[in-house]
Amino acid sequence: MKTDSRHLEVVSVDDLARRLGFPEALDYPQASREKSLTDWKMEIDDAPIFRYLYRNFRPRRHLEFGTWQGTGVLYCLEECDATVWTINLPQGEADDQGKRSYEQDDGASIGRFYREKGLGNRVCQIYCDSLDWETTHYPPGFFDSVLIDGGHRADIVQSDTAKALSLLRPGGLCLWHDFCPDPQVLRMSPTSLGVVAAITKNWTAICSRMEDIFWIRPSYLLAGIVRQPAS
Repeated sequence: MKTDSRHLEVVSVDDLARRLGFPEALDYPQASREKSLTDWKMEIDDAPIFRYLYRNFRPRRHLEFGTWQGTGVLYCLEECDATVWTINLPQGEADDQGKRSYEQDDGASIGRFYREKGLGNRVCQIYCDSLDWETTHYPPGFFDSVLIDGGHRADIVQSDTAKALSLLRPGGLCLWHDFCPDPQVLRMSPTSLGVVAAITKNWTAICSRMEDIFWIRPSYLLAGIVRQPAS
């Protein structure tokens, strides 16, 4: 697999197994295939892809920026034996005017889905601003996989990406959620606009760390495999 820093590669859900060398193909729902990306729902349309990736990649240590109610964490916990570290603002995410970005993104709501399933013993829940999160307590290469799905401002995505890549092992899997370069989505979604802006601005630097990187279509997911060190 090779990255091309000049353009974004697109991989169909039907080609994921071949691209990533997984033994099973993704059985992706027809309803999602036929849905407009502007009507996308993570819990319905991206969930089968998340579960497929975790089930086949099988990380041992997984890092997630942005817990919310623990939906993404639960996908990982249920599909493999990973221990998960996950970061969320104690008071939840807000926009530049201080308006809450999501409901039930603070206090006891954070991570409630994985706790309700009795899986909290496999989770290290971190309550802080990811911009302030200290990475020096973790050795390089500590994590096998990372999901970046926290704050969606471009500067936060850029910071979370830099921290994620400093901690991912060679061959590790990096996922960016809310990455969707579809023009209609970008006109309608400030969330996707911030993520795409951050990735676009830092595309060359990100590609230099990747053995492979591509947008999964249809989805709101950008996936990358960290480059192996030169022999």
